[in-house]
Amino acid sequence: MEEVKVSYSQIEKANSEIKTMKIGTGDYAKVSERVKAFRKVYPMGEIITDIEEINDTSVRIKATIKDEESNVLSTARATEEKKAKGKMTVNLTDMIENCETSAVGRALGFAGFGIDKEVASAEDVTRNKERAKQYEVFTNMFIPDNDAKKIVKLSIGELMRKMGVVKAHLGELVSEQLWTTLEEMSTNQLIKLESKLRTINLENDEWHELYAENSKIKEVVPVNQEVVYESSHYKFGRLALEMAGTDSELQNEIIDFYLNAGIDLSK
Repeated sequence: MEEVKVSYSQIEKANSEIKTMKIGTGDYAKVSERVKAFRKVYPMGEIITDIEEINDTSVRIKATIKDEESNVLSTARATEEKKAKGKMTVNLTDMIENCETSAVGRALGFAGFGIDKEVASAEDVTRNKERAKQYEVFTNMFIPDNDAKKIVKLSIGELMRKMGVVKAHLGELVSEQLWTTLEEMSTNQLIKLESKLRTINLENDEWHELYAENSKIKEVVPVNQEVVYESSHYKFGRLALEMAGTDSELQNEIIDFYLNAGIDLSK
């Protein structure tokens, strides 16, 4: 029987000698550390990357890991889009490089390098955590979630003034019915609150008690009349148009999308 040249214990030892990053409850190795572990076991092994598909907006890359005798140990693929995601603008200039790193990291993970329980690299986990903090204003168009919250809160503030709402009373209702505070509400919860406040001047609205309660505001929206204000969705749509730049086709897609939702971005 042919002697096994590389054992799992060798890979395990190489993994124990590289640096990892603590992200959440897990320990993750960067791709550079996975490469280091691989080279400890296979100094003359091969890491091969091939672009399988590429266009002006996206790329897909395949990574292949081979031992020193050109036996394939693993393969993996990654895909990246040439879009800015909130403050993450790296793909605008380094889409191919970023994709290649992800593919190599995954392939090395499948081969057993730099992993404990997770195939994802530190770069992948960090990127995904950052994306989770984003708010999507249009397909694959993101802004930081904190910025989205500020936008919604501004629209809520305008509604409160037009409807004569007392903030303290609103906070009490939110606490009683939603089991949270105004300060701790998520972006989606704030958007629902904004929608709720648009109708409190209707006599049969369950939150009508909030309407015109603030005596300091003399001119509020009349009873049963539609309130006119700059909604957060309108602001998100305008941001999406700005992010589309000079791409007229994409701009039209955004305009049609928001128009279907009852929001005219041309105003």
